[in-house]
Amino acid sequence: MTPRLLHELLDRRTAATPDAPALARDDLRWTYADLRRRSHTLAAWLAGRGVGRGDRVLVAAPHAPDTVALLYAVSRLGAVYVVVSDRIRPFHLDHILADSEPALVLAADSAAETVSRSTAKVHKLSELPATGTAEVPASRAAGVDILSLIYTSGSTAMPKAVVSTHEQVLFAVSAIAERLGYRAGDRVLCCLPLSFDYGLYQAFLAAEAGACLVLGDEGAAGPALLSTVEREAVTVLPLVPGLGATLARLAARAGRFPASLRLVTNTGAALPAALSARLRELSPDLDVVAMYGLTECKRVSIEDPNAYLTRPGSAGRPLPGTEVLVLDEHGAELPPGQVGQFAVRGPNVMAGYWRAPELTAHRFPRDAYGRATLLTGDRGKVDEDGNLYFAGRDDDLYKQDGFRVSAVEVEGAAADVDGVTEAAVLPPAGDRPAVLAVTGELDAAQLREGLAERLEPHKIPDRVEVVGALPHGVNGKIDKRALEAAL
Repeated sequence: MTPRLLHELLDRRTAATPDAPALARDDLRWTYADLRRRSHTLAAWLAGRGVGRGDRVLVAAPHAPDTVALLYAVSRLGAVYVVVSDRIRPFHLDHILADSEPALVLAADSAAETVSRSTAKVHKLSELPATGTAEVPASRAAGVDILSLIYTSGSTAMPKAVVSTHEQVLFAVSAIAERLGYRAGDRVLCCLPLSFDYGLYQAFLAAEAGACLVLGDEGAAGPALLSTVEREAVTVLPLVPGLGATLARLAARAGRFPASLRLVTNTGAALPAALSARLRELSPDLDVVAMYGLTECKRVSIEDPNAYLTRPGSAGRPLPGTEVLVLDEHGAELPPGQVGQFAVRGPNVMAGYWRAPELTAHRFPRDAYGRATLLTGDRGKVDEDGNLYFAGRDDDLYKQDGFRVSAVEVEGAAADVDGVTEAAVLPPAGDRPAVLAVTGELDAAQLREGLAERLEPHKIPDRVEVVGALPHGVNGKIDKRALEAAL
């Protein structure tokens, strides 16, 4: 039976493999039957506090097993989940609370004080019932009902919420699963925040395949990463470039690579070809898969494993049922090979932005038949075979010495220089020129020498610095606003 609602994904998996490992965190181990039972217990608890169809439930929590169970619990009631990091700053949280108007808030003890200003009912995760046997009846929810609000930063001053329905989420899960090929028995380590859709969907992809989700956290993504992967016999690791650099560095120092690890995936920022090559040098049988997407449509494209060897810079072909056009500044479609704005059509294009009709109309324009096209704000090209090549966001393109320069291209060239582990470019602002900041074991002169071998002179930033560390946000991406403030 094809699931229509998110919790039916869990129910279908439980019916097929009830005793298979579903979730692991430290000493806790849940089977799929355990996870399903826990979701019913939490759904009954939420219903007893008045949560029903269409109500928002805000969860400010770390990588807790109950965070995963709550996703399915909320779905059972036809309600809407809003997951935010327990480290979110009060300034942004106040906005999200006012914008989403949750009927109920669940928070880690450390975040309870921050959310106490909400007018909603606030409960600590520690207040959730330890056990329960109740099963809630099926709600009247439909596939077109809203399932989630995912708050994301970007072109607006405050986070905006992407609205996703059950149908859109389940399509994305199915299409991504078809390309990535997670297997029954896989162990998927998620160190990425569950407030980040890349992390969140790991729970759903694991359920689709019958894999086990191993929950990590910021600590597991640091010096403990190698030991965590080995201890948990992890086979799949979703990562961002910083996490990939950490894994390569730790494995090189230890003189070994985790024997169990068969697949790493990357999105959020381009994985440098040099890092992909380094990972496969450490483990020749490892598959490295590049992907491209954004919260507004979850995933756009997925590349074949290790395609950096034959199609450097490619993010692969669009998902099944998804069309990607490249548009010029007037909205006309460009031919293959020309760079313009990516526009996406398909069942994975989400419903729009919560309570932002003007922004929704601008980013999700509809044709005469009501079909939405997502204007991504990302620039790139498509080759004759339909492979996408990401060139950067509009904000990542700038003029230097009269030439148009892509920050993504400069970052990729810097990451290819021996000794560089991470790289970030800040486009010019005011009187400040473009800045390239990198981490690694080299000095600025060596970096400039390496850049000169890879870039035309007009593309090399006037200011180049080697720093001890680059700041990262809770989702693991480099935080360029924090970097600008620090330089």
